[in-house]
Amino acid sequence: MPFLKKAVLPLLAAALLAPASISLAQESGASKASKDTPRKPVTVTSDTMEASTNENRVVFKGNVVAVEDFTLCSDELQIMYDNNKEVSQIEAAGSVRIFQGQKTSTSNKAVYDRKERIIVLTGDPLVRQCSDTIKGDRITVYLDKDNALVESGDGGRVKAVIMPDKNCPENKGTEEPVSEEARCKGTR
Repeated sequence: MPFLKKAVLPLLAAALLAPASISLAQESGASKASKDTPRKPVTVTSDTMEASTNENRVVFKGNVVAVEDFTLCSDELQIMYDNNKEVSQIEAAGSVRIFQGQKTSTSNKAVYDRKERIIVLTGDPLVRQCSDTIKGDRITVYLDKDNALVESGDGGRVKAVIMPDKNCPENKGTEEPVSEEARCKGTR
């Protein structure tokens, strides 16, 4: 794997990701200090499901919608379990979209480490909050630490667009809220 050029954008990460990260931490009622707090269940709907008990893995395919603290939509989703039969990791592939409040993330692949509460987006990742966007080759979102790392490799560059007019639905005041699951049915 080529050396990745790292670019940390603390102000941008705070502007784009902190509000969603804060609300996720508050909703789950858990931080790293309180891992004993029960988490919300993961609810998954799809066209098909195949469970492999020997491998501690369940694979969902076709119009996948997974809901926990956020809504994740993809073509395929794999849930891996640890030895205690707890969900440890969720991998999504194919037209991945993640919605949480005003934040939308898209990529070709997402890996969610549920115990550490870290999401890694690869394959043309983009994070958008209102009209602001960040892009790179790899975006790592630390849900409970209110920050993110945006990386690019092979001489590429990280790109951030911060708009003066945020164009958030709450700023417009007249738009009907759309459920996160309904957003899965839209195009990427």
